[in-house]
Amino acid sequence: MIRINLLPVRAARKKESIRQQLSIAGLSILMLFIVLGGFYWNVTTTVSQIRGNIDSARSELGELKKKIGKLSKIKEQKAKVEEKLNIVRDLEAGKKGPLSMLNSISEAIPDLAWVESLKGSGNSIVLSGFAATEGVVADFMRGLERFPELGSVELEIVQKSKKKNYDVVSFTIRLKKERKET
Repeated sequence: MIRINLLPVRAARKKESIRQQLSIAGLSILMLFIVLGGFYWNVTTTVSQIRGNIDSARSELGELKKKIGKLSKIKEQKAKVEEKLNIVRDLEAGKKGPLSMLNSISEAIPDLAWVESLKGSGNSIVLSGFAATEGVVADFMRGLERFPELGSVELEIVQKSKKKNYDVVSFTIRLKKERKET
């Protein structure tokens, strides 16, 4: 009987099978490295783009901070200028105030009344003088009340006295201005 030795064929097939499996495993590992390399390259590119965006955003932020600094300086300067303008306006208004007050008082004085002194302190003005009668003093007070810029009119003292051998009435009137709330 003839014997056929199949072992070398089986061994050859087994070697061929192992070689195929090693080739497939090698190609699979190579494919895995290619995929991982592509993924790594993609992630690295994305990271570098994000870092570039962050750098440009930081430089833009620095420029904006400089502009904000300049803007805040301009706002401070504007506030100072507005404050100075308000002071100038107040001074101009104050310049006209005493003149109009004296004009109003002179218009309110009746014929038979004389003002000897006018003293101002704070928000009040004290007028002292004399008149022919109490009625003239009352007319003077009514005349002062016609001018609201003078404030409220209060009679402090009224008394009879002699002035150069004439009987007269001495008076003291207080004008109180209301303080403006700012």
